[in-house]
Formats: sequence, structure tokens, C-alpha cells
Amino acid sequence: MNEMLSYWSERFGPRVFVPAAALIALAAQTGTALDPLRWMIATPIALSLVAQFRLWDDLADRERDRETHPERTLVRAESVAPFAMTCAGLAAVNVLLLLAWNGLAGAASLAALDGAAVAWYLWRPKRRTASSDLALLAKYPAFVVLLAPSPAWPLPSIWIAALATYAGACAFEAWHDSSGPLRVWFNQ
Repeated sequence: MNEMLSYWSERFGPRVFVPAAALIALAAQTGTALDPLRWMIATPIALSLVAQFRLWDDLADRERDRETHPERTLVRAESVAPFAMTCAGLAAVNVLLLLAWNGLAGAASLAALDGAAVAWYLWRPKRRTASSDLALLAKYPAFVVLLAPSPAWPLPSIWIAALATYAGACAFEAWHDSSGPLRVWFNQ
């Protein structure tokens, strides 16, 4: 349990991820009347989605991180089983949350995103590239669409909000990860 707490404090700081979740939830209301209650409920759902995929990314990158980040808790953990079970639990909870939030369409869309993530982790390149990072960051605009009210999904404004979220996530990644391929790509 101590490893799990250490992991979350190390890799999921509230200073970054709570505002990110709040912005995702706000972007999901684009094209509809701003509803503070809906935003307050959507923010923890967005946070749970981000947590699931953050943990999943770190589990998938564990071997890669052994070389570049050997100090990380997940890399040093004797067993990944508790982390994998937590990730699976978050995935199940998130499908149920999306079922309650946007019905079967929301739950099925998240299940499809989960399936796409599984495929990505199985077939992605061995080393990070700018294009692989861009593909990985596509989860953030997907969260916006998942949290949008179901009738808003076809609205152009929600897709614009999703693209703006994607641009923000890409810019943050390039700024935040000084050795990442996006920073190198943008600096060329």
C-alpha cells in the first residue's frame, strides 16, 4: 500500500491533474449552456479517467523507464500486480461512471477507447517518437467527447473544444518533458 501512495504522489500531483480534469470537464460543456453542477460532477470523472490512463501509461512504460527513470516507484516495485489491479479497477469504475453519465453510448465509447489503448500499447514503437507521443495524447480530446452531453457529440463546437484540449495537452507535454520527442520536434 505504501508503494501505491508513493506512486500517486510521485506521478499524479493534484497541482497539475486537478486543473487538467477541470478544464477537460469545462471543455466538454462547449456548445451547451454552462451548468456548474454538471461541471462539478464531470471534473472528478475526468480526474478518474486521467488517473486510469496515467497509470496505464506508466505500466506500459515500465521497462522503458528502467533506463530513463530508475528512481520511479513503479520501476522499483517488486510486483506490478497491485498497480495493474488498480488500473483495471479504475477502468471498470470509469465504464460504470460513463454508463451513468452518458448511457450505453458513453460506456461503449470508453470501452472502445480502452480497446484502442490496448492495441496501441501492444503495437507502438519501442522507443518514443514525436508521432507516438502525439498518438498517446489523443486520449485527452477523447475525454472531452466522452464527457460531453450525448446530443452534443455531433456538434462542431465540441470537436473544436476537443482539438483545443489536444493542442493544450501537446503544448504542456512539449514544455513539461524537456527530453521528450515533442520538445525536440518543436525546437527544430
